[in-house]
Amino acid sequence: SQQELIDAIIDAVFFNKNEQEQLMKDPLVRLLIPNRPGHYNFTVISAMGVITEGKHGTELEAAIKRLYKERGITTIRADTGTARSFEFNASKIEDAIIAAVNLKKPFGLLGYSQGCANILMCESLLRSGTPLQQKFLTTSNSGLVCRQLLFSAANGSVHGPSTNAKVQRLIAMCEDFFKYQQGYFSRAFITFFLELLNNFMDSPPFQNFMGGAQSFLPEGSKAFWREGQHLPQVPTCVLRGVMEKHTTPESLEMISNVLTKQSGSALHDSQVHVYDAVGHPVYTKNRNGRVLENCDMGGAVQRCHHWSPLDEEVAFLKTKRDAIQGSFDCAKDRHVYPWIDVNVRFGFIEYASEAKKAGK
Repeated sequence: SQQELIDAIIDAVFFNKNEQEQLMKDPLVRLLIPNRPGHYNFTVISAMGVITEGKHGTELEAAIKRLYKERGITTIRADTGTARSFEFNASKIEDAIIAAVNLKKPFGLLGYSQGCANILMCESLLRSGTPLQQKFLTTSNSGLVCRQLLFSAANGSVHGPSTNAKVQRLIAMCEDFFKYQQGYFSRAFITFFLELLNNFMDSPPFQNFMGGAQSFLPEGSKAFWREGQHLPQVPTCVLRGVMEKHTTPESLEMISNVLTKQSGSALHDSQVHVYDAVGHPVYTKNRNGRVLENCDMGGAVQRCHHWSPLDEEVAFLKTKRDAIQGSFDCAKDRHVYPWIDVNVRFGFIEYASEAKKAGK
């Protein structure tokens, strides 16, 4: 029956048993009331993770095409870069916001992994910027109306400080090793090697990488949240995931086990812990943090991994076991449709026909 199908879907999608029971007992869930057909007066601006092809990326491509076909929603991909700093990526998101404002439609910010920190940084820079920049966010017919954070790394990741500690230990081990070896090599060779190492560390690609890695470290995260300024009336939806044996891609097994060992908990998606992947700062307490906490609508923890929005992008990593258990075959719509539909239902996003009647 239809009700049994609902129970099966809830069990398959959601991880926490208590949250499953709450959903199963909710009469509104049982009614399955859909939003009525029609196009929405809305634009999505997306910023993807630390590894991305920017505006040429294909993350969630099928879901984005369905959004345009069924709801008339245009998605603008911000041209963010791989392993680039907050400031660089925020400038690219600002360019996408300007393009969205020119469409004369309200917009929402969709961030994935480190892209969550990037969209929040962009919003903060605009909010504290010039009057024109502030206007981009607050204009009634083309401003920011909602946010969606997918597997947010805005609170950092245990991978960051753990890797930092390992690198420092590795540097000390290398120093001990090379001190012994320097007696076997000429001074000219040693000078050449040190200059080569210095040139590599001074190179733009290495510096860009270090700038992009700051969001995973506690110091970078604290500086980001300390200076943040965000709109208080914009609801934030989040999607958090927990990996299980039957949903873990083979390519994420090692990094998943490493994070479990480092954090002391298996409640993570291989990159970020469920208690960190929320829509507000966890380790920095200030006024802006309270603003974002009030905006955070939360979300039930789902059965999925950090790479669930990806498909063709990770085709070269898929194994036979991944194909058998469908590790990358989860519904991509779940990353965007619930966020948009719930904001329509509560009036934050209007139908295009209603906006036209109101003269917006």
